[in-house]
Amino acid sequence: MVSDETAYRKYLAGDEAAAQLLVERYGDALTLYINGVLGDIHEAEDLMIEAFAYFVAKKPHIRDGGFRAYLYKSARHLALR
Repeated sequence: MVSDETAYRKYLAGDEAAAQLLVERYGDALTLYINGVLGDIHEAEDLMIEAFAYFVAKKPHIRDGGFRAYLYKSARHLALR
């Protein structure tokens, strides 16, 4: 199994399938997490997409072992905004 950080580095190197792997791995759980903050599943779905879009647009540097934490922190920030 490919680690999150390896998949993210592959995405940064141009592998779109690696980005899809991360969305498949975290999309549903992240949506439910955001829904727990907002109480609106439709808004949560939109913010999940926005959280992943942030990674696509900004391509932040993430330390090893930190992808999931960074993703959830970004999503929480979006939800509270």
